[in-house]
Amino acid sequence: MAGTPFEADTEPDVAQPSADARLTVSDVRVAAQDGYDRVVFELGGDGTPGWDVRYVDQAYVPGSGQAVEVVGGGVLEFRLNGAGYPFETGVDEYPGREPLRAPDTSAVTEVIFQATYEGTTTAFIGTRDRTPFRVSFLENPARVVVDVAPAG
Repeated sequence: MAGTPFEADTEPDVAQPSADARLTVSDVRVAAQDGYDRVVFELGGDGTPGWDVRYVDQAYVPGSGQAVEVVGGGVLEFRLNGAGYPFETGVDEYPGREPLRAPDTSAVTEVIFQATYEGTTTAFIGTRDRTPFRVSFLENPARVVVDVAPAG
């Protein structure tokens, strides 16, 4: 609701997956909301995901260590734990390999989806600055959302 404080900070946000978690990211969306920007990672599969979302100084491709250029003054590394490959979950993985942008966002500059590697799915969220963020799990459909506050 308008006027409600954005309860978030810039510290890492970490949650553990359920023991039976095998989830595949099937879609990624970004949009402006009232007072913040939201990045949605829609999931298919079983269990409850875990995550590790934090600001990093540089983005790197999991496995190869190759640097990833991310537009913005801040880079949030999004790591979904409890991830499963499509052949394990029966869910097609999000195919987007180009940066995802929304024209009306004020905090998020772009989202760069990487892939699943060794049980973790990685993406990078470019932000205009290192502003507060929060992470939550929503159901029906299952999704992890990252809300990012605008600067100032």
